[in-house]
Amino acid sequence: MKFATKISFCFLLCLFFLFSCKDKKQPENTLTSGIIEIACAENFQNIIASEVEVFSVHNPEAFVFPRYTSEDNAIKMLIDDSVRLAIVSRDLNAAEKAKFPKNRIIRKYIFAFEGIAIIANKSNRDTLFSISELTKILKGETVTWKQLNPDSPLDTIRVFFNNNESSVLRYVVDSLTSGTKKISKYLYATNNTEELFEKIAKTPNAIAVVGLNQLGNETSKNYEQAAQKVRFVWISKEEKATGQNSFLPYAGDLNKEQYPLWRPIYVLLAETREGLPKGFCFFLTQEVGQKVVLKAGLMPITDAQNTWTQWGEK
Repeated sequence: MKFATKISFCFLLCLFFLFSCKDKKQPENTLTSGIIEIACAENFQNIIASEVEVFSVHNPEAFVFPRYTSEDNAIKMLIDDSVRLAIVSRDLNAAEKAKFPKNRIIRKYIFAFEGIAIIANKSNRDTLFSISELTKILKGETVTWKQLNPDSPLDTIRVFFNNNESSVLRYVVDSLTSGTKKISKYLYATNNTEELFEKIAKTPNAIAVVGLNQLGNETSKNYEQAAQKVRFVWISKEEKATGQNSFLPYAGDLNKEQYPLWRPIYVLLAETREGLPKGFCFFLTQEVGQKVVLKAGLMPITDAQNTWTQWGEK
């Protein structure tokens, strides 16, 4: 994934230099032209790569180069004025706001809502969880599959996250476990999303917590490869999960408030003039950018439609 990102960046950079040489000047920095680098939490790489691609088609004189990094570092880059736009899943905390220069204005915009997916090994048939059961697993109160299903042949429940700096891990700690420090000792961090899918595919007793965007949209190669290795866990708000009251992390179920695990995706904009950062932010929140959000299986800030997944078996 990182290698492909470097190739894409080099390709776009070459295009920019060719453009510059041809016209002997860089494109003017406007809402629809210029060159900028933006910071993006690496969990959102799939959606932002798609948005940048479509934005470039509509604005051929605009060159947007995403830098995919940890969420904390993306915000640090914004504070240090290395970038004027960051894509993250949270607002600045009190310490970060204190570091932000008082003479600079930062605006926060929601441009999508992402379902948080629970995935399991293909062979595991226990794929209906209530939100309370999931919370007990993450807190370490439920540690074996037999505690959930006495007939299960599996033993310890192992839980994987993408990495220790993952914004998904922060979401789980802050939201599901109410910020408690009591977390299961069977939580494991992987180096990247590909490794996480491999771990789940090879570990029948494991589950993983991932942002839906990490799977890619339903027509992508990444999605097809992941679907061959893992399956969704259906989640219920009720105390006892059934096939009728459990749902998946897609836009339709988020829009109907049936799926309980989701988070907003923010654009943090530290730019007041009518430049390209503001133009890209505007694009993300308007019709074309919102269509990209919906196609990715995320819920747009406009009306969402029901989406279907080939993983939809209970």
